[in-house]
Amino acid sequence: MIFLLALSSMAIGTLIGATGVGGVLLIPALMYFGGLGTHEAMATALFSFFFAGILATYRYQKYGSIEWSITLPVLVGSFVSSYGGALVGSLASPRQLTMLLATIIILSSLYSLFPSKNAVVTLKKGRWGSIFLLPGIGLFTGFLCGMTGAGGGIVSVPVMLLFGYGTLPTIATSQVLQSVISVSGSASNISSGFVVFSMVWWVTACELAGIAMGVRLAHRAPVAVLKKVTTLFCIGIGLLMAGNAFFH
Repeated sequence: MIFLLALSSMAIGTLIGATGVGGVLLIPALMYFGGLGTHEAMATALFSFFFAGILATYRYQKYGSIEWSITLPVLVGSFVSSYGGALVGSLASPRQLTMLLATIIILSSLYSLFPSKNAVVTLKKGRWGSIFLLPGIGLFTGFLCGMTGAGGGIVSVPVMLLFGYGTLPTIATSQVLQSVISVSGSASNISSGFVVFSMVWWVTACELAGIAMGVRLAHRAPVAVLKKVTTLFCIGIGLLMAGNAFFH
């Protein structure tokens, strides 16, 4: 089981680096292969995303792919809300959290699979996007991801694409976002005693090795097929989690 968790962590890191989503899959991997409970798996995954985000941010900045005028307002909103999200999550039952996470995974993945052909762009431009829309996306993303332990991209990527932001800047924003959500959300999770430090370090190391490979894929190879496969896999995992939570 430990070998499967290490292999899964590396594969998940590759998906994070290449597509900006997939980090959420670390939670079921920690539950099924690591034997962690729901709260512990979500908190441990979220803690690992700080280091994953640092590496991914460095690599994306090296390629010049981060548009900080877009990214910074999202970060501000997410930092404000993710602590509160983690606090609310600590009070929820494992079944409630699993159902919420499964719903997020399924809906986000379905949108990625069947994206809207008409982006909502009325607030995107100028100060309205910077003052209201982007921080709002950050608030929404931070709260949900702080609550469920998701890395950020599972929520921020489809929402930003819906509002007409470019694919690469959107993915780059999600890479920075996961570190900020991790810092704020983990502060609450650590105080609740949910982070499993004996496991998080080597899982993170495997994840970082995968991210280094994934970032290269994102800039050197078409990732449309990889993203579609990831999306379908996420839908399957989401349905499995929902089924387990509903019938147990």
